[in-house]
Amino acid sequence: MPRGRLIALEGGEGSGKSTQAERLAARLMRAGIPAVLTREPGSTPLGNHLRNYLKSKQPICPESEAMLFAAARAQMVQDIIRPNIEKGMTVVSDRFEASTAAYQGYGRKGDLGFIEILNGKATGGISAELTILLDLEPEKGLERAGKPQLRLSLDPQEDADRARLDAEGHRRFEDLTIGFHRRVRKGYRLLAGSRPGWAVVDAARSEEEVAEEIWGAVVRACGLWK
Repeated sequence: MPRGRLIALEGGEGSGKSTQAERLAARLMRAGIPAVLTREPGSTPLGNHLRNYLKSKQPICPESEAMLFAAARAQMVQDIIRPNIEKGMTVVSDRFEASTAAYQGYGRKGDLGFIEILNGKATGGISAELTILLDLEPEKGLERAGKPQLRLSLDPQEDADRARLDAEGHRRFEDLTIGFHRRVRKGYRLLAGSRPGWAVVDAARSEEEVAEEIWGAVVRACGLWK
């Protein structure tokens, strides 16, 4: 039985990553290539539980945040990614280990060495055959995500690596300063330039144009037909 593959889609807020992951999985299926769609965190009972907690705006330190994402990833690898790859399926993942490096590492200025070790444990040695980075200026992405006010978050004191607080005093990624989102984008671009198997796609274009470029990257990287 041919071994399957993992394709990961990465990107900042508002980059269209989830939409494109769904489109890619559906297109693979239409092309006769068995595919499974997953998302991080999520796709397993533990992952969904952790997703709800991480999205609940509860205060959490960067180290705990990174470990919770890693826990969700480890369970997804164990329950979904590894079994389906071994069955010859193509797994399309809406985020994978690079998200932790970009967000908790570069964005939150965490310990990249610690994150690399954490990711290695969580993935169990599985890596994406192709990682597609949907690259977009943070200001445009936040506008798409309904957070245009963050374009004004340029005060150096406010951007001292602290979260913007909502009315209840809690944090969310979308509510972090623009400096955080710029660091995330820079981190992603550094990862794309230093790792094999990455394709960078300009996400500022139309959904259809982005989908076509992603498909072309998949065809080239995975030896598929158009």
